[in-house]
Amino acid sequence: MLKRFLLTLAFLLFAHAAYAQGSGVKVGATLPNWKYVADSAASLRTNNLANFAIALVQEFPLGGVFSIQLEPTYSVRTTTTDILASVLAQYAPDSLPPQIPSSLEYEHQITSIELPILLKIATGTSGVRGYVFAGPNIRFQLSAVTTLKTDTTNLNSSVPLDVKPKANTAVAGADIGAGIEIPLGLFSLVADARYTFPLTDMSSMEAFGRRIGTLNSNDIRIFAGLMFRW
Repeated sequence: MLKRFLLTLAFLLFAHAAYAQGSGVKVGATLPNWKYVADSAASLRTNNLANFAIALVQEFPLGGVFSIQLEPTYSVRTTTTDILASVLAQYAPDSLPPQIPSSLEYEHQITSIELPILLKIATGTSGVRGYVFAGPNIRFQLSAVTTLKTDTTNLNSSVPLDVKPKANTAVAGADIGAGIEIPLGLFSLVADARYTFPLTDMSSMEAFGRRIGTLNSNDIRIFAGLMFRW
């Protein structure tokens, strides 16, 4: 009787460990690939800048090697754009000063809270294991800040050289990727790489309050962190 009880208890403990929920935190980098599509002749050049991201992780087991993973993420995406003064002059409400540089550089930073909802499939339920995942990513864009990088202190102009993104409040996207989990006693090391892409436009671009095109970013993202099973 005691032996049967101990075997049953051991089985339950094993089952709990195999299907335990997981909580954790990850930090990572976003490597964007910005794409600008002009509405007309308002062409500009974008540059890709790496940025920081941090995510909380909550995993809900579905049984076996399947689980649902929520990853609320704070992220920043930054790009610089170069636009010709001749193009900018087409949208300016007044004449631009004659001594304006031939092109102007702006830095744009979009800050977001993201909520990926991922179906995760692991190669096992214990030990070192790999996994793949995919799912929707709902992004809430909190702010879009633009800074003029070109030195214009000598222009002596009252015309604001205004080129900036108008970020959409919510953006539908998707994540797909793969990772590895390495158990180390009370916690596990996790690392993954993923491709994140928008399904709707992230932002329009405006010059002097007039729309000139759309701005989007397809990202490669790399994360590493800790997971706790309970």
